[in-house]
Amino acid sequence: MGARDASVPEPVRDMPSVAICVATHRRPLGLERLIKGLDSLEFTRCSPRTATIIVVDNDPAKSAEKTCDALRDASRWPIEYVSEPRRGIPFARNACVIAARRLGAELLAFIDDDEVPEPAWLDHLMLVMHDTGASIVTGPVLPAFDGAVPEWITRGGFFDRERHRTGTFQDRAVTGNVLLRTGLLASMPTPFDERRPLSGGTDTHLFRRLIMDGHRIAWADEAIVHEFNPPARLTAKWLMRRSYRVSSNWSSTEVELQPGLRVRASRFAKGLLRIGQGVALFPIGLVAGRHMLVRAGQYVATGAGFIAGMVGHELEEYRVTLGS
Repeated sequence: MGARDASVPEPVRDMPSVAICVATHRRPLGLERLIKGLDSLEFTRCSPRTATIIVVDNDPAKSAEKTCDALRDASRWPIEYVSEPRRGIPFARNACVIAARRLGAELLAFIDDDEVPEPAWLDHLMLVMHDTGASIVTGPVLPAFDGAVPEWITRGGFFDRERHRTGTFQDRAVTGNVLLRTGLLASMPTPFDERRPLSGGTDTHLFRRLIMDGHRIAWADEAIVHEFNPPARLTAKWLMRRSYRVSSNWSSTEVELQPGLRVRASRFAKGLLRIGQGVALFPIGLVAGRHMLVRAGQYVATGAGFIAGMVGHELEEYRVTLGS
């Protein structure tokens, strides 16, 4: 096959209808920033039949309703407002799925209320779904900051995220940046596990189950969203708590979905290894600086989380909402 003539534009792929799902809790400025960012989406490679923004307000006081009402007339996309007063991320995400089913959306794109997509975000997610045949596509979440960033955080790269080659298949995805086919959830009345409303990790749980059912997750490296981190996250305490929470989520999901002594023994050994790495790194951190001390603390927190998750202990990190 000869090389494609670069002067000939690629055809625009027809894609099904998509619901852009946003679970929000008392972040009016972030929600407004996100919706305005969604207004700037560009579709040059893929064209969805229809696109609708679904905002599920997880505040019983319905604080997001005013924001949606104020933006609805100027928004490029229809905004569907839904109130979910039961406090917890899985309740809000499940309400997104229910609303999308009611609207007949065939694709679900999840993005968080503290994020903003680049204009080609959804275009690239759909393109990779079309080209790879994967039922789930995820992409990078890059950090942004509301104010000055301490030097030790920059030096330690604590908010850096992994990147992968577009089209490679992954073993996980998060709802901060993901596109999936609605039909995958047809047999699940509550796809996101409602037993852990405030601890997070229910997206990990869902996507691990989907992988075990034979579905594939593809990476779209050009489908970029930016996550805004408030000053409250720029602390050693928050970073170590986040490491503990993420590792305990992963561990509890693993031992639940793959019960057995072998999995538990492997996870326990990995936990001890991480703790040992952290302890060994502490003396180096005393000389190298704060960034290395915090990294050592993260290793210990990660290892402790692996072990704690085996017995079902998880932090309720989302009891408090950071940022506005």
